[in-house]
Amino acid sequence: MSILEKKNPMHRRDFVKLGSIIAATAVHSEVYGGGIPQKRAMTVSKTVDFINDGVPLSPKEYGELLMKLADEGKIKTDFYSNGGVVEELENRFAKLMGKESSVFMPTGTLANHMALRRLAGNNRRVILQEQSHIYQDTGDGCQTLSALNLIPLGLNTTEMTLAEIEEVVDKTGKGRVALKLGVISIESPVRRQQDTLFAFQNMKAITAYAKANGIKTHLDGARLFIQSAHTGIDPASYGAMFDTSFTSICKCFNAASGAVLAGSKEFTQDLFHERRMFGAGIPAVWPFAAVALHYVDSWIEEYKSAWQKAEYLFSEIQKDERYKIVKYQNGSHIVHLDLKNIDKKRLSDALAKRNIRLSAPDATGFNLKVNISMNRMTAQEITGSFKEAMKEVG
Repeated sequence: MSILEKKNPMHRRDFVKLGSIIAATAVHSEVYGGGIPQKRAMTVSKTVDFINDGVPLSPKEYGELLMKLADEGKIKTDFYSNGGVVEELENRFAKLMGKESSVFMPTGTLANHMALRRLAGNNRRVILQEQSHIYQDTGDGCQTLSALNLIPLGLNTTEMTLAEIEEVVDKTGKGRVALKLGVISIESPVRRQQDTLFAFQNMKAITAYAKANGIKTHLDGARLFIQSAHTGIDPASYGAMFDTSFTSICKCFNAASGAVLAGSKEFTQDLFHERRMFGAGIPAVWPFAAVALHYVDSWIEEYKSAWQKAEYLFSEIQKDERYKIVKYQNGSHIVHLDLKNIDKKRLSDALAKRNIRLSAPDATGFNLKVNISMNRMTAQEITGSFKEAMKEVG
């Protein structure tokens, strides 16, 4: 029997290997701006968090969850990111995303890179949104490491249009050296645009055009499940339009790190070799996979419950004319709390004392990111805490 075939359940003694992996979960909330530093320590398990996409698990909570899953026999070790619970994760997410197969990647950045690299082949021109994570936040990794030529469209907006794409395709084919466009990549929701959504009909039109013209397509769906919760269109329906799609398991599903890249069996075959080539054949990723699997099946229903609580909260706090909730056009789980003549730091501190965390403020107030941490309290408890804090601030 090979090592990959030995899928033994995880035992408590294996938790001595966790070390820095569990410790890494403590930094999630500080990635993009983070919260205002608080002097008062908060009880994380009871905290409603308006900063992250998922729930803020402390190292202790993360470790305890893994021990619970191990005791229940739900963790089978992998070997260098293959087999065991990682294989379970790949099979589960492939089905959810409407694909034949999927491969674990340690980060979303690598998942997007691997998708574009393999899809493009010798046709190295790639169209994507100017505001996309791939173009703005990866240090020209695709250009430097895989010689891809990224062509950004839709300056400072969520979407790009089919007309823009057709113009680029036409110029590419008629150049002094005639070339063929390799890939069209679409990110949705778009993080740099407050997680606003790329319209389904536009997405459908672009992917249909690409298919008709032999152009590959990739969906950067780091927060794909948030999109599905708001549109009512399941992740598989989105995935079916694209050759490949990726989603993060550390956004909604609270893993310390990780992503899943899904596509056809032909696409994913032996992709772990390219993963290893980029230094991403991690010896053991069961702590990531097991936690994500724990949350995935119940996530959309839990999120719907959280959003209902958020809507109740929004309606109640706006009864004070100094507080206004502004929803973004084509938005998803982020809204803006506009404040009039309110000390932002005092409000944040007052809420922190009541186990409610806000992000760093902007000029007019706070972005509130709704997630399933809302389910740690009742709607009345959350709203009551806000009203108490509002009264304290005066």
